[in-house]
Amino acid sequence: MSATVGGYLNKRLLRINVGFLLSEGPGNSREIPIEFSQRVQVDEDLFLGALTGRLILTRTKEGILVQGQLNVAHERECDRCLEEFEHRFGLDIAELYASPPGANKSAFSVDSNGEIDLAPLLREEVLIEATYRVVCQDSCRGLCAETGDKLVGESGLRDRGDDFAENFTEIDPRLAVLKQLL
Repeated sequence: MSATVGGYLNKRLLRINVGFLLSEGPGNSREIPIEFSQRVQVDEDLFLGALTGRLILTRTKEGILVQGQLNVAHERECDRCLEEFEHRFGLDIAELYASPPGANKSAFSVDSNGEIDLAPLLREEVLIEATYRVVCQDSCRGLCAETGDKLVGESGLRDRGDDFAENFTEIDPRLAVLKQLL
């Protein structure tokens, strides 16, 4: 069975066997490097361009504590110009996977095979990050309110050969009263 599906790494690769930590006593820990430079399918509707970093798995009385810093690349839509771009950001991960399952009120638990699944945790963290506004680049000017074209340049006006820039600076008569306040 292939680990890739439609050009993406399968989400089953996000499962980590922690049975060795469960057999050890509380306080033991291991560092796990995460290196997926290819695209990773986290869920049916969530794909990541890359996933790198390291996790520290620590055995506690309640289960396995997963902590670490992950760097994520995720395809997003710019909130100003609506173009697709690769948004890169860091995630600070800290979650307790309960063992045995259902022992605590945690939504995450170690399964009967001694594995933890990072996919639901990554899904939650990436979707939370997706609620924040992001732009493709700091100089992105957005879209023209009249035509819907992408604005470019310092002035934010479209790069056109006609007299659009002169017409754009005309003041709407309904707002002319506000100019007097300046």
